[in-house]
Amino acid sequence: MFSADDAESRATADEGQRTIPVPGADGWSFMPFERNDETREHHITLVRDADGETVEMTLPSFVERGDELDQMAVLVIRARERRRDLKGLGA
Repeated sequence: MFSADDAESRATADEGQRTIPVPGADGWSFMPFERNDETREHHITLVRDADGETVEMTLPSFVERGDELDQMAVLVIRARERRRDLKGLGA
């Protein structure tokens, strides 16, 4: 299960901007997670390794399993890439 401790272990001060690959989304990685203590929401930034482009999402605290986070990340990445492709076509 995902917890605040997991997020902190991903983002210790000496690791700087360590990233973890997003399963199912080649070339994309998770940045260290942030947690809003007031709302208990997870703020997640995804980065494309090739050019550093980022997308962000905020999820409620009950979305905590790693496989759920991975699936949500893949959906957000696919939507971003689809939109980018459509803009390239003049849409």
